[in-house]
Amino acid sequence: MIFLRLLSFLIAIVIPVVPALVLSDDSTRGMPGWPVLGGLFGLSLISGSFLYIALLAPRMRRSIALRALGGLLLMLPAAVGGGVLWQRSEAEMLWCGGLLLAASVLMFISFVFPATPDRRQRPMRKRDRQEPALP
Repeated sequence: MIFLRLLSFLIAIVIPVVPALVLSDDSTRGMPGWPVLGGLFGLSLISGSFLYIALLAPRMRRSIALRALGGLLLMLPAAVGGGVLWQRSEAEMLWCGGLLLAASVLMFISFVFPATPDRRQRPMRKRDRQEPALP
């Protein structure tokens, strides 16, 4: 599990770097500010979802609410990866979308899907019933 958490942390760091490597300089000249700002916000959400998984994975085993939030956050990169695979035809974008989709599905299966709680501690047994006090 520590390997998957480190992989998730690495993905959270790499996601903001990849678009600068993939996009050509000619296609981004003269872009208006609001779409660029929206794209940066989307990249930070996707990166934040993997960072959430990397930081809170041990607690997600015990908390249903954290697991549900992790599942919702991982739906965003999975939807973006699927959308890129559906819409784009450039090889670099297909690779990026496929890797993003595969990483988000792997993290979902590893940390969100196993709904069984972590059983490192034995469950407590019922207390013995006390005898009524003698008068």
